[in-house]
Amino acid sequence: MVFVRHTVVVEPLPYRWLVDALGVVRALAEESRARGQRVVLPDGRAVPDVRLVRGRHLRPGAVYLVRDENGAGDERHEGDTGEGKDTGTGETARVTIREWDRRRAVRLELAVAEDDGTVDLDAVLKSPDRPHLFEADGRVRFEGIPLVPSRLRGRARIRLDDWWTAADTGRGAPVDPASARLDHPWLHADVRATPRPGRDDGTWEVCVTVSLRGGSLLRPVVAVILALAGRRMRRSITRTLDGMAERWNEAVPRLAAMDTGQLRQALLTEARRRGDDGGT
Repeated sequence: MVFVRHTVVVEPLPYRWLVDALGVVRALAEESRARGQRVVLPDGRAVPDVRLVRGRHLRPGAVYLVRDENGAGDERHEGDTGEGKDTGTGETARVTIREWDRRRAVRLELAVAEDDGTVDLDAVLKSPDRPHLFEADGRVRFEGIPLVPSRLRGRARIRLDDWWTAADTGRGAPVDPASARLDHPWLHADVRATPRPGRDDGTWEVCVTVSLRGGSLLRPVVAVILALAGRRMRRSITRTLDGMAERWNEAVPRLAAMDTGQLRQALLTEARRRGDDGGT
């Protein structure tokens, strides 16, 4: 087994800001309207690269196709009813709404298919008005890799109320507020994270533990490989965590400095830019 315990120092993100930001995103979604297959923002512009192909907008069962910005070539028009013809060369994701209730939960399914594999993700945010739990369960299948099991399954859970309690007060929870697990026939990985207040500068110190162990199929063989490569793997995991913290510290202060009006305007501006670039 390979075990890593590493602490990173990150800029704090106020819980109140998270609640307000989610409210802005939800409000923009709920103020938008469907015109045929197009989803139109409150300012009258169509959301770029998004098509409603089944059901009623934001109702359970609604299905959207979302293309990346390089996915040129989708020539369907507003009156078309086809659900899945993909005439472009870019990646297309299929998003299905399973629940949309601002007090109870927002639950989405995401399916992405590419030449080298598929990704399926189920995600839920409980009590969006005052979020306290985020859970995701995903499955990945790779194509074209001979002699290696091609399926992965992962799940993640963040108890948001416990996270901010620990980050702001230092009071611990019975279990780590953030955890993730990745399962492969040859390897299992567990990740856990717990924050605490920084020393005097308002930052968070996040303690992350990562453990890797062999799967039941080839456990003795994988155990030998982990033992031989353990030192290099520990260094790689530590560098990865430091890199993630660095990117967080670059992005979060800019976001946290925005009030709700500025955030809303930034989201609308980005949608306009993407729409202009794509000729929407």
